Amino acid sequence: MAVWTALFKKEMRLGSLGFIVFLIFELALMALGLYLGFRRGMAVDRAALVGIGAWLIACHFLYLFSYMVINVFLERKTFHLWLHNPLPGWSMLAAKWLSGVIYMTFSLLAAALYTLLGLAITPDIHIPPDFHPVRLAVVGIIYLYWIASYIGIIFTFLWLFYRVLRSRAGRWSWGIMLAGLIAAGIILTKLTRSGVFSVITDWGAIPASLVNYWLPFRYIPIDNVPIYIGDFVFDLFVMVFFFLLSAWLMDHKLEVS
Repeated sequence: MAVWTALFKKEMRLGSLGFIVFLIFELALMALGLYLGFRRGMAVDRAALVGIGAWLIACHFLYLFSYMVINVFLERKTFHLWLHNPLPGWSMLAAKWLSGVIYMTFSLLAAALYTLLGLAITPDIHIPPDFHPVRLAVVGIIYLYWIASYIGIIFTFLWLFYRVLRSRAGRWSWGIMLAGLIAAGIILTKLTRSGVFSVITDWGAIPASLVNYWLPFRYIPIDNVPIYIGDFVFDLFVMVFFFLLSAWLMDHKLEVS
């Protein structure tokens, strides 16, 4: 446990640069929103704070991806030290993922508080009595972490797979990687069009009453498409599979190159 704790602290230090870079980006846009909201003294301009805040929140869908990109870029000079760590691959990857989630939480909290400030000072915002923004926010935050984790795990696998290729194929690794991604995209497209994924995921439809309790579909001009538990189970399976596959690559195939 002490070894993992030391590794986690190292990941927090390594990830601090990515956190600071994005935080500066956030603060710059927040300052722009405050300028636009108060430059003319008109109350309607304060909606700029809400718009920028909502956009910053949406950016967190790609937070773990961006965090991992910066993380592995900084790791390249000490990669051999990281690889020689006695911990199993899944434990080392968990330290990276957890540090990213912690930094993402602080960043998301800053964007959320800024958005709430914009809502508080923007007049004439009419919220229907049967619209519950807290419920929508809860679902939105869970979904945001879900998608961010999904993208982050897939990127981690691709990065490790590239490292494995580079140690074996050298300069041809980029070409092999690109060809593999194109082939995977074609296969996934064909499987989607053939209805295979629908057969796998379209089960366990969530009752419309429960969906409408959490999501205000009656105020959103889109079709009320059924939401299936199977979709979430399949996505969870994919995340666990690629996480464990990444750990296996680290333990059995990855070499210092």
